[in-house]
Amino acid sequence: MPRVFINAAFHNIRFKFGRCGTCCHHKRPEAFGDLVPLERLNEFWEKSNLIYLTHEDIDNISGETGLDPSDFVDTLYRYDGKSVHVDDSGKRIILDFPVMKSKKDTTCVFYDNGCTIYSLRPKACRLFPFRVDEKTNAQGDITLDLSYNQSCPGIGKGKIADKKELERLVYEQFQQRSESVAAEVRILAQEGKIQRDARIYRSHPGRKLNTELIP
Repeated sequence: MPRVFINAAFHNIRFKFGRCGTCCHHKRPEAFGDLVPLERLNEFWEKSNLIYLTHEDIDNISGETGLDPSDFVDTLYRYDGKSVHVDDSGKRIILDFPVMKSKKDTTCVFYDNGCTIYSLRPKACRLFPFRVDEKTNAQGDITLDLSYNQSCPGIGKGKIADKKELERLVYEQFQQRSESVAAEVRILAQEGKIQRDARIYRSHPGRKLNTELIP
């Protein structure tokens, strides 16, 4: 069982939310196709800015707004509540984590001179401008590097960020997602749909707007 460490690379950072909308613009780097191999994941994190959604986020937004998840969720495969898919006769495991859908101007679908679902905003939005980069060592242990976006206008203002609360949110997100993925992989393996030498990829959902999704 891999160990998980959280590394917060900052001390006494002040932050004040200014409702500027900077974090509501999503970057989907064209240098990457629909699938991102794990060996390029760190590079992908550095160049992208996507709002990842938990199943809880999706249920909350859908339940309160009455919207179908397809109205605001981007995934490579059609969203069905699952995040693990297999391709190429079981040789590829694709982790297709849902992200917030964007408009043509790259803003979040819920952005209109400000967040229109502020009280329902996803955990990833609550964390911003703090971000998490996952790194795995040769032993399989995982480090969650917690950093912040230095270009955010709110950095250096307001109250000192509660690092312990940020670490709690990060670990909670990671644990929920890991448990969900492990359960899905276990079922697919039991069904014989995953080959032993299968490679793992992360999806790059929503890269091309207004194109048909993979069924």
